[in-house]
Amino acid sequence: MKLTADMSAVVTGGASGLGLATARRLIERGVSVVIADLSEERGNAALDELGPKARFVKADVCDTDQMNAVYDAAEALAPLRALVHCAGLGGPLRVVEKDGSPGSLEKYESIVRINLIGTFNALRLGAARMAKNEMIDGERGAAC
Repeated sequence: MKLTADMSAVVTGGASGLGLATARRLIERGVSVVIADLSEERGNAALDELGPKARFVKADVCDTDQMNAVYDAAEALAPLRALVHCAGLGGPLRVVEKDGSPGSLEKYESIVRINLIGTFNALRLGAARMAKNEMIDGERGAAC
């Protein structure tokens, strides 16, 4: 997909790590970017670095209303043509703790929810928006 200045992109998990690096690269190529992240502190810090082509929307990728607000913000900048989904959670998780007690089901559920449900939610909502775009060079947009 050809990246141009007349498009917008959403980067989930965009306030740090791989997401922030992705947002930087998109902006270097002229794309307007909305970063979605749970951390307001990191999101605002990212805006200071990324400059005027970036916006931050605090959002949980599992929450449909919050993600729709992210896509609304992107479409207010330019047609949404790209989603790069970098939001995710990991970390050590034990089936049995050192003291012999069962591992945390709540922590496991949180990881699965963000990494699976959140991924599907972000992709389905973004792709539905892009599906309405006019075709350019045989494409409406890309989500990954």
